[in-house]
Amino acid sequence: MKLKNKLLTVLTVFLLLIVIVGLGLFNPGREKNRTKVAEKNSGSQNIKSLGGIKSRMPDNSAAVFFGSTIGQQLSKYCSYKNIDEMLFALRSGEVDTLWACDVTADYLVSVNTDLKIFEPVTESDIQKTDAERFEFGMALKDTEASRKLKEDIDGILSEMLEDGTLEKLTYAYIENAPAQDELPESSRLYPSGMRSVNAKDTLYVGVSGAVSPIEMLDKDDKPYGFCVALMDEIGLRTGKRIKFVVLDNETAFTSLMSGRVDMLFCYGTGIKTTENKASYIMTDGYFKMQKYKFIKLK
Repeated sequence: MKLKNKLLTVLTVFLLLIVIVGLGLFNPGREKNRTKVAEKNSGSQNIKSLGGIKSRMPDNSAAVFFGSTIGQQLSKYCSYKNIDEMLFALRSGEVDTLWACDVTADYLVSVNTDLKIFEPVTESDIQKTDAERFEFGMALKDTEASRKLKEDIDGILSEMLEDGTLEKLTYAYIENAPAQDELPESSRLYPSGMRSVNAKDTLYVGVSGAVSPIEMLDKDDKPYGFCVALMDEIGLRTGKRIKFVVLDNETAFTSLMSGRVDMLFCYGTGIKTTENKASYIMTDGYFKMQKYKFIKLK
């Protein structure tokens, strides 16, 4: 009797194992595949909340745009007044990821050891390209005087490209831009030390510091680096005194249209730009951007 009971028990266990294997409930290989899929899905969902510099694009529109760019829906999008506020939001956990144009993202990662570039698993066709998305140039209100100024600046940029000056400034202040606290005082080129300071006519140039290292502001909101070096050269060659006006990135374009400034130093334009250009004109570009990049804490 005992032997019969043991045989029944063994038979029952054997049948149960067959059922389990048949249902796929016990399959080490399948379990590994599930882990890989879970890891991949987790990677594609790593951007939950995103932050960026305030612009004319409302937060809800930015959330939709960047959600489509990375192929997922964001739970939150927050915009900030400047780069310092943006970085604080990331470090404090208010958002888990930041976005910036490639030149800015690369610069921020190079001067902040706790940051890294993050590449989403899924990206839209906007991101999957080797072609430049934008050219950064100077925006001017479309007036007769501005059209003449644009022609002058375009001519100077062409000259600087040919004589190597633009390449030298790009190399020194963009490609090898140091952190603010590492920049020698003599390299800041503050407006008071600009060579064109004694010119008769003044050109008011709006800067926001939103696109480091193309345009940067120090702790006293004084511009330094590439924007000052390039405008100093332009001021010298046009015979105009350069006066910088610090603006909020969100309202910079309004300041241009209202006449508060003659031009915005850093404005992006390109074949993928959808904005109506009827009210403003652009100089030739002085620096190209390929794609947006995303920044996370290490």
